[in-house]
Amino acid sequence: MSTHKKIAWESWNAMVQDIEHSPPPMIDMGEEETPPSFEQLERSAEINEIFIQHPKFVYTPLGIYPAESTFKPSDRWDCWIAYTNFGITTNIADILDTKIEGIEALKILGKYSFFMGIGKLFEISDVRQKIETTLCAYTEKEILSNEETQTTVDLVKEQLSTKKYWSMLVSPEGKVEYVVSDDMDKMYLDGLNNLLELKQNIGGIILRGQNG
Repeated sequence: MSTHKKIAWESWNAMVQDIEHSPPPMIDMGEEETPPSFEQLERSAEINEIFIQHPKFVYTPLGIYPAESTFKPSDRWDCWIAYTNFGITTNIADILDTKIEGIEALKILGKYSFFMGIGKLFEISDVRQKIETTLCAYTEKEILSNEETQTTVDLVKEQLSTKKYWSMLVSPEGKVEYVVSDDMDKMYLDGLNNLLELKQNIGGIILRGQNG
């Protein structure tokens, strides 16, 4: 691991509103030396009227819908596109589809992006926080897959092996922070809480001795 997992969000509903409120295309009469004739103006008005009357369609990740349809995704759900800096595997897609409450529609767009529709009775802030907490967490296997990181962790473990209590934070970049003590005292517990808070900010894993 070399970077902290991140997810960026873009509102699909806001994009659709921009499309729906965009003005209809106008016919360019081009630059002429003389003013257009009455027939040209009349013809231009007729063509523009056709464009105005022609129904708009919205192209969505779930298909094509008439702009006035109440069944299009932006009317049914609070829709978002998520962009990640980590691959969206089959396992991650399954977690989104079955483990995260509030996601009613899901479409994987590519290796690093997906579309989702959130049910009306769910708060997007809660759903996003749950997704970020779940998907941006690192497993011990992921962190220690780097040989250099594994070597560093083994060396630190060896140094701490004579102490009864120790806890170690290993960041996604392989940096190590630890707290150690012979007693489960306030200083040790405060140090452990600091490691837990740091983990919330930078990610990584907490490793502990046999006594915790």
